[in-house]
Amino acid sequence: MWFLLGSCFIGYIYIWILYRIKSISVLIWRCKLVERGKKIMSGKIKYARLRIDGEEDQIICCEDLEKDEYERKYKGKLNCIKGCNARIKFTERKNNIKFFSTWNKEGHLHEEWCPYHVDYKGKIGRERLKAYYESVQLDDDIILERLKSKARNLNREYSYNDITHPENGTREVEMIGEGNVRVYEEDGSADSSDENKYLPRIRYEEAQYISVDDIGCRKGVIGDIDNVQLNEDSYGRKFAYFNLITEYVRVNIAFPEAFYSNEYLDDVDKFEEYIIKIKNKVEESEHNIPVIAYGEITKKKKDKNGVNVSVISPKRILVDGKTFDQIMYEDL
Repeated sequence: MWFLLGSCFIGYIYIWILYRIKSISVLIWRCKLVERGKKIMSGKIKYARLRIDGEEDQIICCEDLEKDEYERKYKGKLNCIKGCNARIKFTERKNNIKFFSTWNKEGHLHEEWCPYHVDYKGKIGRERLKAYYESVQLDDDIILERLKSKARNLNREYSYNDITHPENGTREVEMIGEGNVRVYEEDGSADSSDENKYLPRIRYEEAQYISVDDIGCRKGVIGDIDNVQLNEDSYGRKFAYFNLITEYVRVNIAFPEAFYSNEYLDDVDKFEEYIIKIKNKVEESEHNIPVIAYGEITKKKKDKNGVNVSVISPKRILVDGKTFDQIMYEDL
């Protein structure tokens, strides 16, 4: 009798263990499926551009689209977010995975500087992309002048929108990044000298639309500062970040040791003072503090979907339209 009861109990335990193993296996499989979906999404295009004659381009996010809406309104009408002529298509898979990709046989229509060009696919392709940008050489003084020129152009756009136009009534300022986007292909430089007018252009893009696909590119990034962080590594070297206001991908303006170890700045104390001044300005201001920075887009170490804009010179950044020196001495 006891032997029979013991056998039944052991059998019950055995069945329970098998059930638990199966449940855990299913759970692991589902987690892997979700993770796979994330990987698919991270390697695809999130935004596309809808060009409308006579109006500012409209930006479409794949996560906001439904398949029937795409078929009805946007199919064949979307282009690359970077400003290229390549057409973009929408795909929706199981588990609500949505993404954009380039139309078949149109990968070559992306510009040479665009990370979505067909030649930049795969690991070897990304090396080609990085090599392309490494071949683009600009003097820091030229970079600073072009950043200043871009800042002036942006200020003119805002000023124009503030004007009351009799035929239209009063127009409110349309803030960059709220439903619309500009990918600035020209740097707006007023320098037309024979020596400089044929130099490579700086291409600008709003921080909102930067992603891991841009890793290896060098460009001007435009955004608003969310917060400022000043730290030091295990070797005691100071570094800092400006975390920018974005919706999906974390984008930081990063200041490595190279920023304060060069011919223009060789003083870590001045670097700290500069960062603290910006930090105070951001925390005390009633409005967002804009920044324009030129640097290489690199991957964040602790955030696989985040990127840094690595700024290695004081002449490669403007904060609130001001240079490094203007920030340092504005209270004097």
